[in-house]
Amino acid sequence: MATIENLFRSLEQLNAFGVALSQERDINALLEKILHAAKGITGADGGTLYRVVDGDRLQFEMVLNDSLGIALGGTTGNAISFYPVKLYGEGGAPNTSMVAAYAALTGNTVNIPDAYTAQGFDFSGTRNFDKKTGYRSTSFLTVPMRDHENDIIGVLQLLNRLDPVTGRVTEFSDADQRMAESLASQAAIALTNLENLLKRLEQLNAVGVALSQERDINALLEKILHAAKGITGADGGTLYRLIEGERLQFEIVLNDSLGIALGGTTGNPISFYPIKLYGEGGAPNTSMVAAYAALTGNTVNIPDAYTAQGFDFSGTRNFDKKTGYRSTSFLTIPMRDHENEIIGVLQLLNRLDPVTGRVIEFSDADQRMTESLASQAAIALTNRNLIVQLEQLFESFINMINTAIDEKSPYTGGHCQRVPTLTMMLAEAVSATREGPLADFTMTDRDRYELKIAGLLHDCGKVTTPVHVVDKSTKLETIYDRIHLLDTRFEVLKRDAEIACLKGEIDEAERALRLARYDDDRAFLRRTNIGGEFMREEDIARVRAIAAYRWRAVDGTESNFLSDDEVKNLTVRAGTLTAEEREIINYHIVATIKMLEALPWPRHLKNVPEYAGGHHERMDGKGYPKGLKRDQMSIQARVMGIADIFEALTARDRPYKKGKTLTESLEILGKFKLNGHIDPDLFDVFIREKVYLKYAEEFMNPEQIDEVDLAKIPGVGA
Repeated sequence: MATIENLFRSLEQLNAFGVALSQERDINALLEKILHAAKGITGADGGTLYRVVDGDRLQFEMVLNDSLGIALGGTTGNAISFYPVKLYGEGGAPNTSMVAAYAALTGNTVNIPDAYTAQGFDFSGTRNFDKKTGYRSTSFLTVPMRDHENDIIGVLQLLNRLDPVTGRVTEFSDADQRMAESLASQAAIALTNLENLLKRLEQLNAVGVALSQERDINALLEKILHAAKGITGADGGTLYRLIEGERLQFEIVLNDSLGIALGGTTGNPISFYPIKLYGEGGAPNTSMVAAYAALTGNTVNIPDAYTAQGFDFSGTRNFDKKTGYRSTSFLTIPMRDHENEIIGVLQLLNRLDPVTGRVIEFSDADQRMTESLASQAAIALTNRNLIVQLEQLFESFINMINTAIDEKSPYTGGHCQRVPTLTMMLAEAVSATREGPLADFTMTDRDRYELKIAGLLHDCGKVTTPVHVVDKSTKLETIYDRIHLLDTRFEVLKRDAEIACLKGEIDEAERALRLARYDDDRAFLRRTNIGGEFMREEDIARVRAIAAYRWRAVDGTESNFLSDDEVKNLTVRAGTLTAEEREIINYHIVATIKMLEALPWPRHLKNVPEYAGGHHERMDGKGYPKGLKRDQMSIQARVMGIADIFEALTARDRPYKKGKTLTESLEILGKFKLNGHIDPDLFDVFIREKVYLKYAEEFMNPEQIDEVDLAKIPGVGA
């Protein structure tokens, strides 16, 4: 009777331990529970738990001995210093002399009443241990641990069964052996399940990290479906996006067995019509499983679509009929974002058994893992969409500023759009360079976006530049073109000449001479007012001579024909701006830097002020506003400097000059290389990779694109 009671008690313990093992989520705690459970059921004084590692050795995971007070491994925090037990010796011979290795290699349980009299096994290490400690290792029960696939994943070894009445060491009984074998099997399955769970959780975490880092929407959608397939072992799957709250749009379709990969980054379009969430009259479309999940927010786990009730799988059957496929198990999960809104549906098809390859149903664990993934994916997708929308809004706002700047002047319109384009052209060429001093320069997508934004904002300070300066198309222009005042004055001079002739103060010949001279002078000043790239000294002298003419204003006072300010403007040697006005224009870069440095840039855009603020610096330190030298500037800022100059040289919308040809522009740029104005290495890439030609074909007039003889361009090859 006592024996039967003991047996039932042991079975109750075994069941309780089985439940406890299945609920444990910490590997070290699980290992400890396994060994404690085995000791408790069998009454062993000590024991060891080994794990098979890489199929060739047994690693000590837990060592316990009550009599000696030994507790190593597990959650104890005490390290195990014993070397692993090798399963194979030199030459690959099985190590069957060690009892734990034997059990792992053969899968047989070994029950030894007394290690000191046992034959066929090497217990020399045990005897040495006993000699050092004064212990007597006697009875051993060594049990292989088999998982649900019958693979041996470890060994459970128990030492010195103690008689519960006398406390003497006895051998392990057959009942002890069967109980220990049962526990070892439960433990192996629990351990394998936990390891698989932890592995899937690691996968899930890794996927979460990967999803949060992905910037491309199509790549993100693809990663989501691949991750779901990988975690569950599904053969196929579909990812739908909820559009306008009324239909599910196919985004990605994958099927490994059929070799189908549509949508995402594949470049293969999806021809399937979206799934409507509502029918005619507004009735919910709950017959389609994906629509049902989107409408109700419930996960649907179907073991076999051909026997499932309540859903319409006629389309699935037609697909199977055409392809010879058998769509069986389905797992359909709504994707909820951080606000609990459903933004899509993740549907997996045909879970494959990892051993047999047969189609099986999706387990509860599969469902929970995929629901967690779907939640992460929805949040990542929502975040990515929000970021994209914010980036689009940000860029639109920048473009609005640039449009306002370009609209200030019809003569610089498009500059704020063309410079960023040329900047990116040159930067990409430099990034692709694999030789020379710039070979190490590379750009990530984030680097590209940062430089693009800097290019778009490089002249944002021009919003502070007065309109009458930025829009000064002629030398005498302020709010209006003062050349018309000179027209009036010339008419006054001509009237005075007519009056003088009528009064007899001058003769007819002198009158005609004066009128001709005034007309010629007026035409000269009109030409001079237009501005140009170089004003001759004799023209400057002529302006000053005209300025000395005397004329009488409406109030009767006489004064010089041209005021000092008019002389200063008309004698501007190049362009239309005076030195003071040029300083006002140049101040835009100071304003740009101030404006950009005042903004709270995120980390991936923190270099925008430096990139945008350096495009008027020179490599020799003679630029502005900071007088930086080449080694004080980033490559990106130097790239923008070249782009800004080349755009200005080739621009066809300046009032005082027409756009230069490619040859003329490259000659000036080459001289800039030689005199320390621009970066020589970047100039070399600009020429070698024909960036100038790519830009010209997109933005320059055909008559500007002449045949360039690079041998005649200064600085080429120098």
